Amino acid sequence: MKSAYPENFNSEQLVKLWADFIDWGKRRAGEGGFLIRTLKKHGCTKVLDGALGDGCDSIYLLKEGFDVTSNEFDEEFIRKALLNSKMQKVRLELTRLDWREMGENLPRASFDAVLVLGNSLTYLFSKKDQLRALANFRAILKKGGILIIDERNYDYILRNREEILKGDFKYSGRAVYCGKKVHARPILISDNKVKMRYEHENGSVGHLTMYPFKKGELRGLLKEGGFRVLEEYLDYGRGIRGNADFYTYVART
Repeated sequence: MKSAYPENFNSEQLVKLWADFIDWGKRRAGEGGFLIRTLKKHGCTKVLDGALGDGCDSIYLLKEGFDVTSNEFDEEFIRKALLNSKMQKVRLELTRLDWREMGENLPRASFDAVLVLGNSLTYLFSKKDQLRALANFRAILKKGGILIIDERNYDYILRNREEILKGDFKYSGRAVYCGKKVHARPILISDNKVKMRYEHENGSVGHLTMYPFKKGELRGLLKEGGFRVLEEYLDYGRGIRGNADFYTYVART
């Protein structure tokens, strides 16, 4: 949400290294079919990708035959996603909406699933804004529709902030953000803000500042926002909670 929180990231720099940070191929291999399997399990065909980024997930779902609307607020990422979609020979159906106003601009009860992946809800720093976004996701979901949302393992980052800031940041890269050409690490950690530095092997550098959800906080927000968590995955599986890089929730209204 660049215009709402301009301090979040320098998107022009991030766009240059984002594909190598994600590594589209390794991301798909790391998730092991999780996204397609989950959408089909819940009978979802019409999907809103709430955080398009460079197009990784939207393009994948379009090529798999889903009806996808892609939302992105940052023009740099939109340009990159459009270029990627052209290369992949698919057409993006784009919206440029602030999540906090989405319910006013999209038809109610119009999607089977809303995706908020890539740790994206943490771009909003206040509980009020987070709940407002969730209320809008809820409004545009059909009855029985699902929200798929993830978060980084901030509990690990907050508990180990001193060691991490000295350089001891452990991240497996097995499932999410698998690229080996970009090294990411926190350079600022507080109870209300984590700033990540992304450095490409070619020397380019980007930054991203996020709100760190405390243990159980996102689940609590989902409940308060009218969602019921159906499933929780740890790096797309069911491993040991403390060792996962990412947690993904499948929730229903």
